[in-house]
Amino acid sequence: MKTLTHLFTKSSFSLIRKSLPALFLLTYMSANTQSLTAEFEAAGYTLTDLGSIDQLPSQYGGLTIRPDQPNTLYIGGSANNSGGGLYTVGLIRDAVTNRITGFNGSAVLYVAAPNNDGGIVFDQYGTLLFTRYSMNELGQVLPDNTYISISLTEFGIVSSVGALAFVPAGYPGAGGLVFSSYNGGIMYNVPYTRESNGQYSFSVKVAEVSVNPEAAGPEGIAYIPAGSAAFPNLSMAISSYGNGTVVVYEVGEYGLPVPSTVRQMVTGLTGAEGALIDPVTGDFLFSTFGGGNKVIRISGFEKPSSVSDRPAENQPGFTLVPNPSEGSFVLEFIRPFNGGLVTVYDIHGNKVMEREFSREGPLTCDLSLLPAGVYFVRAENGNSSGYQKLILK
Repeated sequence: MKTLTHLFTKSSFSLIRKSLPALFLLTYMSANTQSLTAEFEAAGYTLTDLGSIDQLPSQYGGLTIRPDQPNTLYIGGSANNSGGGLYTVGLIRDAVTNRITGFNGSAVLYVAAPNNDGGIVFDQYGTLLFTRYSMNELGQVLPDNTYISISLTEFGIVSSVGALAFVPAGYPGAGGLVFSSYNGGIMYNVPYTRESNGQYSFSVKVAEVSVNPEAAGPEGIAYIPAGSAAFPNLSMAISSYGNGTVVVYEVGEYGLPVPSTVRQMVTGLTGAEGALIDPVTGDFLFSTFGGGNKVIRISGFEKPSSVSDRPAENQPGFTLVPNPSEGSFVLEFIRPFNGGLVTVYDIHGNKVMEREFSREGPLTCDLSLLPAGVYFVRAENGNSSGYQKLILK
C-alpha cells in the first residue's frame, strides 16, 4: 500500500507505500485542505469536492469515462490490493452546464483489476488497460474478456509504474502511449502495436523525462483541452501523490512534459491519484487514494474538440508493404502530408534508422543490413504520428 509520502523525505517516498494509523491520518487531513493556486483562481477555475462514492472500496485508484458512455464513471477500488477491481457508477450532471455534480446510486463491480493503480483507460476498440503496483505490470482485459498481465520492466520502465495515458490527436506525439514511474518520478513514451485480438505488445521506451521533485510520485495523467484559460500552449496535468499536488506542464516531444514549464495548480491534497478530462465538459477530475477517498472536479477548461482532444489510439495513418519484409519496404501515408520523419527502432528501443522526407507519395526504406527480427516503425507527419510493427525475415 502507498504511504502519505509527502510527510517524509523524498528518498523514503520512493521506497515505501503502506497505510498510516488512522489517528495520524485524521490529524494530517485536518491540517490540509485542497485548494487551487492563486494563478488559476484568477483565471476563473473552480474546485468542487464531489465526495465519496457509495459502496466503492476505499483506496481509490484511477478513473475514466468512455466517450460513448458519458454518464458512467469507471474507477478503481481497493487500489494496490490483490482484491482490487474496476467499478462503475452513474453520474449526475447539471441540466444546464452538463457538469458532474454527484453520483447516481452505488458503485458496481465491472471487472477484477488486481493491484490497479492510478492509470485506467479503454481504447476505442474495447481493450481495458490498467497499471499494476507494485509488480510494475500492465493489466489488459481484452474485448473477449481474456485477462493478461505483462511486465513493464523489460521495456525500460523503472519499478513501479503509476499511470498511463494515450496522447490525444493534435498534441506532439499524438497516438503514443505515455507511462509514469511512481517510484522513479519519470515519464516515458513506449512504442506499442495492437494485435487483432486487442492485445498490446511493446518495444523498449524511446523517450523519458524526469519530473522529480516537482511531480514526485506521478500518478494520474490528463491532457488539457486546447485553448483553455491560462494555457497558451498545449499542456498536461499530473497528479503528484508524493507532493499532494496537481501540477501542469507544457507538452513536448513524444507527448511528454517539458520540465521547465511546471506550475502548481492544486495544493493541500492527500493521496492525489487518478486523472481524467470529462469528454462532455472538459472538466478535470481526479481521485484520491485515501485522503477521504473522493473525487474532485476542477472546472473552467475548454470543452474537448472531437478533432483535437480525443485520443488518437495510435492509428498510424500509414501502411508498410511488404510486412513481413526481407529488408526493403514501402511506407505510404493514407492521408495527404507535407513531409515528416520516419524512425525505426529495434525491440530494445535502439534507433536503427532515421529519415526525413518532404514529398508526397510512397517512401522506400531499406533495412536489409539489419538482422532478422521485430522492429517498430514510427512515422511522424505534422502533429500526427504512430507506430507499426515490422518483421524482418
